[in-house]
Amino acid sequence: MEDQGRLSKHFWLTQGMARTIGVNLNHALRSGQLGRGEYSELVARCCHCGRAEACMGWMGHQVSGADCPPDWCAVRCSLKALKKPA
Repeated sequence: MEDQGRLSKHFWLTQGMARTIGVNLNHALRSGQLGRGEYSELVARCCHCGRAEACMGWMGHQVSGADCPPDWCAVRCSLKALKKPA
């Protein structure tokens, strides 16, 4: 059950990081821009990052959103690739 809680936490952290930079992961899935396996990989990489507290703190300070995740984010490159040009 602990693994389920950890997975849920990182699922929401991944969602939150994406939302903070203006990426809708659910839309990316529906449109085919992101595959289910790729989505699972994003969450898995987040799980292995070990910086969940820093991540939550960073997101909490992004009142107006952000252009991209912080340099240390494990899913930074993938989320940036999903972000549509302004």
